Amino acid sequence: MKMPKLLPELLPKLLGAVAAAALLGGCEARIGNDAPPVDANASAAGRAEEGRLTVEAPGFNLSIDIPEVVDARARIDEESGVVYPGSRFGGIHIQGRGERDGGAGDGEVEMRLTHADPPERVAAWYRDPARSADLRVATEERRGEAYVISGVVLSDNDRFTATIAPRAGGGSETRLVLGDSGR
Repeated sequence: MKMPKLLPELLPKLLGAVAAAALLGGCEARIGNDAPPVDANASAAGRAEEGRLTVEAPGFNLSIDIPEVVDARARIDEESGVVYPGSRFGGIHIQGRGERDGGAGDGEVEMRLTHADPPERVAAWYRDPARSADLRVATEERRGEAYVISGVVLSDNDRFTATIAPRAGGGSETRLVLGDSGR
């Protein structure tokens, strides 16, 4: 299964939180025949649940509750160029797919991130020409109160979609989907 190239950069930063979550929180895993089938066109978009790490792939399902104490301390390093500075991790879903015509599988990752800043400021950061070394924005649109910005992460040619919306109580939430560009 081929995952977005940016995932190995971001995942180690969450590993401590995930390991603690597995030890302290609830964990449910299904492997082999116990795992429900995965649609060949399954997407990670909209699947990251607050306070959970989930993985779905052919023959494998995993769901881990992330305790609030771990979640509150989990910060994402913005060195990737695609994660808004000061983001807090809220949840992650990794969606693997079965083999395609070429024999290789692929997948997507959705990260649920929260920010103290309003959606307008987060969206402006993605559009900022200073991001041009990291990102190429291809499309931008408004869906109600949300901004939807998509394009390519230049370091690895993976595609991204950031859906940035207001969060109850202030600030904003971004659902960042990273996917292999070969899809």
